[in-house]
Amino acid sequence: MLKKRQLGQPILFRGFVPSAGDRSARGCRFGAVPRNRPTPDYVTGPVTRVLRIASLLGIVALTAYVLVRYPALPDVVPTHFDFRGQPDDFGSRSSLLWLAGGGLALGLLTAWLSTKPDVLNYPGEITEANAQRIYREGERMMVWVLAGLTVVYLGICLQTFAGAGSAVLVVGLVVLMGSTLAGLIRLSIADSPG
Repeated sequence: MLKKRQLGQPILFRGFVPSAGDRSARGCRFGAVPRNRPTPDYVTGPVTRVLRIASLLGIVALTAYVLVRYPALPDVVPTHFDFRGQPDDFGSRSSLLWLAGGGLALGLLTAWLSTKPDVLNYPGEITEANAQRIYREGERMMVWVLAGLTVVYLGICLQTFAGAGSAVLVVGLVVLMGSTLAGLIRLSIADSPG
């Protein structure tokens, strides 16, 4: 029979059983990363590096574009579009500042997380034998998610400012979902012995 967890008591990871003298689980709560993971020591591939830099530059450029165009916008701008790309909701132009800030923050956070694969949560157990393979795939997945976010941001900006970003937005969403699915598959392959 399971005992009820007391308030403030840590929730330990599935498959992570600390030994009697192991202090790495102290304070390890749901969603936290055990502190006894191996350190990443693999070399990031050139495609991953270039894609991360290009995506970051794209997000910064799109944010700058929104901020430069902001003063010339009317007080009321489209804030939502239907499946045909027609605006179906309107709001204050200040909503675009939230879009720019959110897009920039999400992009920077995703890019930063992609450089710290040892802090990500993974579906399997991290061991000395599989850590570097899993970290590499985690980094790749996060960089492709960043690329998808950049394309989504581009589609939203195109739709808002030019009324023609629906196709780009759909491509970005496909890249986001596809990179997540492909990343999870690649992570489970990297987790298998071999």
